[in-house]
Amino acid sequence: MLTEQQLSTLAQVMTESSHVSRFIDVGYTYLGQFIAHDIVPQTHPIPGQSRDVLPYLNMDSVYGTDPQTATLLDERGLFPIKRQTPTGPEDLPRTNGVPNIPELRNDDNVIVSQLHLFWQRFHNVVLQRGYASNVSDARVLTTLVFQLVVIEDYLRQVLAPAVFDSVFRFDQRWLNLPSRPIAREFAHAAFRFGHSMVRPFYESFPQKPDVTLPELFQTNRNLDPRLELDFRRMFGWPLLNNRVEDAMTIDPFITREMRQVPIPTGVTINIAEMNLRAGVAAQLPPGKAYVEQLLAGPTGSKLAAAFGVRPLPDMGPLAERLPAGSGITIDNLPLWPYLLVEAVHASEGKHLGVVGSLICAEALANAVAGAPHSIYRGHWCSVDEVLSWMGKLGNELQEQRRVFANAAYTDRTFCMRHVIELVLRNN
Repeated sequence: MLTEQQLSTLAQVMTESSHVSRFIDVGYTYLGQFIAHDIVPQTHPIPGQSRDVLPYLNMDSVYGTDPQTATLLDERGLFPIKRQTPTGPEDLPRTNGVPNIPELRNDDNVIVSQLHLFWQRFHNVVLQRGYASNVSDARVLTTLVFQLVVIEDYLRQVLAPAVFDSVFRFDQRWLNLPSRPIAREFAHAAFRFGHSMVRPFYESFPQKPDVTLPELFQTNRNLDPRLELDFRRMFGWPLLNNRVEDAMTIDPFITREMRQVPIPTGVTINIAEMNLRAGVAAQLPPGKAYVEQLLAGPTGSKLAAAFGVRPLPDMGPLAERLPAGSGITIDNLPLWPYLLVEAVHASEGKHLGVVGSLICAEALANAVAGAPHSIYRGHWCSVDEVLSWMGKLGNELQEQRRVFANAAYTDRTFCMRHVIELVLRNN
């Protein structure tokens, strides 16, 4: 374990700089944050402001629990999306700036708040277009589409391809496992890889180019009209020649603007230091020790043979940044930065390495399989099979898939782009 001084040194080194990825659209950075808020409890919950988070990808962060859902909807069963001024952008319903949503973390920044709003709009389209006849069915359809996006689009991009295929195509043992809490290795290390993808500035706001990261943190405020997102730039748009923004590489370097992130208590935190301390509080082993334990377990030899799992030989680019005599080595490197280094060794930061991918795949596979309404029904289902359950909505989404059928996107079976197209066509 690292000393207090070593933790501070490592956090400082990790927030020196980062590099543009050119492999993952920038919107997936914040889609990952939205996913985490649905299934992972707050690290430092605020009394009276934190909901009970269940380990199921069931969109409770949008709909709340059953009694709460009715209070979020109007008499027609729609989310009351409003404009603060007649010509202003659509925003979450707010009282004195505070949004009326179950998961207040979804107002941490203006990108994730507009993602929350996007899924509310999708629910409304499902009801208004007659894809569902009641609120309950609309929630089911919205949840199934969200799960499709998570598995077939998000995880396809961020996981090592061999792990994605193994877990979501060939190995279905997790479908019959009992539901269990989200693993601490996922919540406090592996799924925090998205922090390395955050950019120092963004260009997806048509009314204000080059929005800096600090400008995004506008908790408990009406949406600034200049900060209305163009989702086409965040998630790509193959039918137009719009410039698509890229996320940063998955590596052990976090943009320096993440040293001072405001939180609702009125103070700022260093995200890297917060993550490192969260790993200590969760009593996570160092990364190398975790991998050694994994290899010593009952499936260790199979993991080594199938995926080439073995401890990392060195800290890669992180070693070059650490001051001489820091005492931080590959042997005591905490699990979170260890998995970020693994991504560099595996793919130069294009996606997670095998160990990070296995942790994330298992947690999200179980979160989907254990949900009350799931795209998996005791067996793996093709995208076409899932869409066929959805009736008219599935047919409409099939049309969007044909719209995007071109050589550049043949590896995407189902994309966030398809859902964006459906919502914009019906807006």
